[in-house]
Amino acid sequence: MGIIFEIVASIVCFGIAGFCEAVMDTLQFHFSSSMFYCFKNKYFWDPTISWRNKYKDKDPLAGPRFLGSTTLFVGLTDGWHFFKLLRNLFVVIGVFILLFAIVGPIWALIYVVIARIVFGLVFTFFFKILGD
Repeated sequence: MGIIFEIVASIVCFGIAGFCEAVMDTLQFHFSSSMFYCFKNKYFWDPTISWRNKYKDKDPLAGPRFLGSTTLFVGLTDGWHFFKLLRNLFVVIGVFILLFAIVGPIWALIYVVIARIVFGLVFTFFFKILGD
């Protein structure tokens, strides 16, 4: 199919990532006036309380709800983090598709893995510094 297909597929991935970020911002800044406010599971959608889902009994002092619920699997605990997971996934897929077409699968995979590790390490480092 050629490079045109890869370019279009990559752009579609970035479009989906943009949609996911719109959901994240809507949840964070306009929840009470959004369509999500009507959803039944407030503990998943309402960001003022949903962040507690990652903890046992929704209590940060009780520790993680399950192994990885505050780190690796946080994207499964609430709507905002779920759409963040999807946003990041589609950005990575979009970049991978383009790199796959340009440099081949092995180099594309190596780049994506290294970039993700660097992103995670830098995020964790500064999140701890800025949060404490």
